[in-house]
Amino acid sequence: MTSNEIAENEKLIFHMKEVLAGERKFENAAQSVLRMILEKKVEKKTHTGKTIYDYMFFREGNKHIIGWYDEMNDFVHFVKNAAEGGSAKEMAFVLVGEPGNGKTFFVEYVCEKYRQFLTIPKNRKYTFKFVGLDEALGHNPKVAEMHSLTFEDPLILAMNLFENPDESKKFIAKIGFDDKAVEALYSQRRPLGASTEYLWYELMSHYGGDAEKALEHIRVIPVPMRESLGTTTGKYSAKDKITSSATDLLGEESVQNLLLLNINDPNKFDLRRGALARVAGAGMHFSDEIFKNKTDLVQIYLQVI
Repeated sequence: MTSNEIAENEKLIFHMKEVLAGERKFENAAQSVLRMILEKKVEKKTHTGKTIYDYMFFREGNKHIIGWYDEMNDFVHFVKNAAEGGSAKEMAFVLVGEPGNGKTFFVEYVCEKYRQFLTIPKNRKYTFKFVGLDEALGHNPKVAEMHSLTFEDPLILAMNLFENPDESKKFIAKIGFDDKAVEALYSQRRPLGASTEYLWYELMSHYGGDAEKALEHIRVIPVPMRESLGTTTGKYSAKDKITSSATDLLGEESVQNLLLLNINDPNKFDLRRGALARVAGAGMHFSDEIFKNKTDLVQIYLQVI
């Protein structure tokens, strides 16, 4: 098999069938985190005169969270609301308190558990990349492979295969999704990022609208879970204020891609250099000591949330 040939288990249609069979998941971050927490035992208790829930998820390991009953209940309520499509899905969860009371430990505990949770095969997140762009679109061999810069889920691509949404729905239905399953998928639909949309429609144009031919250049891959990469669980620390800039959050122009890509190609801008894009695919972004950031960075966060 050449580098451009795609194994059966890396094809979009295979991935969709695995999701349909329950072998792979299509979830946003809130849905995954809620499932992770609720898979553990939950105890009903009375604390300071009111009924609360004690989630055993937060009590695991030699170094775990002590107390924090109200905060844990507020967090789970927030995540549950977001998972069910409530107003929390458009918001951030902010912890406010004096130094040393456990805010950073709480978030890092959840992030570490989330990474461990996603390494379990049935929970793993997937994204996709374009391959063989040199053969199809005449790209320079150095940029013959291009990743989804925001680690978009393959199902997001499936819901945007055609300019007409009804055609995309027919394609998904042909795989075996019934009307209810299609409706559930589309409740989480969002447009493709400019970078992936550009490449996809370049391929569609090249193949005369033949989606099956264009899909021969789509390879489904697992999202990397390595903490050092900052994917899925990304932390932006406010320690170095001298050199921090919007580039740290959003990315910057890629010198190599500026030289090698078409003048209209949004992939000239390397989003993955930024902390926000690396967690865009069902991840969590943690900004430590957010109000110690420069004003322009705080404004970016306000736009995001």
